[in-house]
Amino acid sequence: MADRSVDRYLRDLKEDVRDLPKAQQRELVGEITEHIDSALAEMPTHTEADVRNVLEHLGDPADIATEARERLGIHRAKAGLREYAAVILLPIGGLIIPVIGWIVGLLLLWSSPVWTSRDKWIGSLIIPGGLLLPGELLLYGGSVCSSPSVNGQVVTDTCASASGVHQVLVTVAFALVVAAPIVTAIYLARRANELSRG
Repeated sequence: MADRSVDRYLRDLKEDVRDLPKAQQRELVGEITEHIDSALAEMPTHTEADVRNVLEHLGDPADIATEARERLGIHRAKAGLREYAAVILLPIGGLIIPVIGWIVGLLLLWSSPVWTSRDKWIGSLIIPGGLLLPGELLLYGGSVCSSPSVNGQVVTDTCASASGVHQVLVTVAFALVVAAPIVTAIYLARRANELSRG
């Protein structure tokens, strides 16, 4: 449990300093790791409370990152045109220019220094292509029901028994596929604003 607390602390620190130059990131994380290791080495039988005290003494990872930025004269990245373009292109880019529009949004998402890695994975994996898939379904999906005929007369209506349940399932699935990219875009916009404010 103690090791997990340290791992979580260092993971948060790495995420908070991701906008620093790589050399400074490595140096800062290395110094903090060394400090934690030496402090815990003085307590061979350290408890979870001891680990918590060491980490609290170091301070919040976000504060350490802020101090490092101030020391280096680096301003925290703020959401700008790239971030807003990504938020727009991820859900609807594939509709504007099929597939390519979404890929451009994806490139903008991953090149941004504002979002965390977690945010970028969420933006990439929740309904890849954005609203392209539901758009295609709406445009070309049509009805899956068929009424076979023999000599011009309908034999049986294959939709009759399953249409109610089938229609509900299709409607729910369609609603989810439409909502997911929109909710993801809203999430990314909010996160960009939060992270820009720091």
